[in-house]
Amino acid sequence: MRGEVGVSLFFVLSGCLLSLPFWNAFVNGTRIPSLRFYAINRAARIVPAYWFNLITCTLIALWLFDQKINWWRLISGLFFINSYHYSSFFPAELNGPLWSIGLEVSCYLLLPLFLLAIIKNTKKVSIAFVGMFGWIFVLQLLNPWIISHFMTSEKSKGWQYGLTGGAKQWLPYWNLDSFFTQFLCGSIAALAIIAFRASGTDKSRIFDFSAGIFAIAAVVLVATRLQPGNPDSFTKQPYVAPFYSLSMAGLLVCAAMSKYLYIILDNGLFRWIAKLSFSVYLWHLVIIEIIARKFLLNYVFYGLTDTLQWVFISCLVLSGSILIAATSWRFLESPILKSARKLTSV
Repeated sequence: MRGEVGVSLFFVLSGCLLSLPFWNAFVNGTRIPSLRFYAINRAARIVPAYWFNLITCTLIALWLFDQKINWWRLISGLFFINSYHYSSFFPAELNGPLWSIGLEVSCYLLLPLFLLAIIKNTKKVSIAFVGMFGWIFVLQLLNPWIISHFMTSEKSKGWQYGLTGGAKQWLPYWNLDSFFTQFLCGSIAALAIIAFRASGTDKSRIFDFSAGIFAIAAVVLVATRLQPGNPDSFTKQPYVAPFYSLSMAGLLVCAAMSKYLYIILDNGLFRWIAKLSFSVYLWHLVIIEIIARKFLLNYVFYGLTDTLQWVFISCLVLSGSILIAATSWRFLESPILKSARKLTSV
């Protein structure tokens, strides 16, 4: 269950990768990326695969499990606004992880605004760092106000009442303020990477050692503070934010500047997995839910006691997810991305 912190790492990675072109332009004095092209590329990467998955999950629930279509959930999910109310937080009954996509898209929209506010007002890297940490500080001050003013009622609250009840338990802790903070932690990592490279900093074993320190810090945080499915008792945010996300941001910087670690991380297998990772994320729980609801009723949390059976089903879920993801990449995602890149290269 502690593996749920992967969601936080997902936001940190996204914030880092999407910020790199902006910070590269800022540090090296080149042209700032086009916001139109940024929007086209993000839409091409996220919308087709996500919409196809959401609609397919809705239809599977209708045909296989006789679940009526919840039009509010579906429409709010299609427009990426599902994350702002417990009644729509989970846009598909068969695919809980889709909740995060709405928050991710909101972060896509906010990121250029926050970065340009800094880029347009300074030319100094040091001031940019101060500005980024300033944004995070403001967001952290805002989070307690959000929690106190938007707390959900106790009626039908809790996972025993299904996904809607679970969403009432998560909200308002699982809010945009917290997740955008995690996103900005990744953006700070991107700024540090670009600044190190622009200054001619050599790859060094010091960064390998520092990466280990950040990794240990992240593991200790998760082991000692994370309460799966609940906000941290101190920060009142999921995934021990922002401390876990800052640790992973530090790890990203050190890995990028490391002398040996990057060789381990930058390999063909990892690049292939990364290419398919979005669709693997979209489809893995769909397979799990179909198995649990149609074929093996005890395939739920702490439901299996036979280790070999668990290993077999887990391999089935993994291979099925990868197969669907590879097919999606080949026939849906890759062609659309290539068209988008041709459009943005004009």
